[in-house]
Amino acid sequence: MSTPSVDGQNGMVFHPTTLKWGRRTYSRHPEPASWCCHGHVPGLDPAAYRRAVSVHEAGHTVIAFHVGMHVKGVEIVECTRDVGCGPRLELGGAVDPGPYELADSEAVKQLVAGERAEQRWLREMGLWTQDRGWAAEMGALQDRDAAIPRLRTFTGSDDLRILLGWYATFGDQAEEVLDRHWPAVLAVAEALDEAGELTGDQVAALTDLSNPAPA
Repeated sequence: MSTPSVDGQNGMVFHPTTLKWGRRTYSRHPEPASWCCHGHVPGLDPAAYRRAVSVHEAGHTVIAFHVGMHVKGVEIVECTRDVGCGPRLELGGAVDPGPYELADSEAVKQLVAGERAEQRWLREMGLWTQDRGWAAEMGALQDRDAAIPRLRTFTGSDDLRILLGWYATFGDQAEEVLDRHWPAVLAVAEALDEAGELTGDQVAALTDLSNPAPA
């Protein structure tokens, strides 16, 4: 596509990409040279795919505890989807929070934590490629979209370079927290993979963190 790359406020370059349904956006990783949709790009076997999604949701949940967000539960959702390039298994997840009040910076860290946890797991398992990193980022666009209003409030800006730069910065900060609690993330991911859903208190029992009380 002809849209130029965007330089984030922290010097990071964000690459243009256009998704299957026509949405134009930017990513920290260049889009694959050849691809049909971001869902087919990873090419992981079903077990690895499910574990990657479980790690993604575990990352969200553990960071939620860290920043003070009450969690009612977390789940993995499975469906079959076809966006015009053939049917494929699609796994997603959701963290169900209780009432909470968070600073914008803490809310953004919780939102970006899933993507960063998934990408770390891919690296540790020897499954990392730039294309899979891109696919994980595109699969987490809903999280980024939810963060944008928070980032506008935090920065007082509508400048995409500033918003993307701060999203990446908070992602780096989330990675630091994930590193401190990585064994807990993996324990939650394993349990979530097996059960399909967990309550917040079940998650807390697997970690060194407590489930904060609802705000």
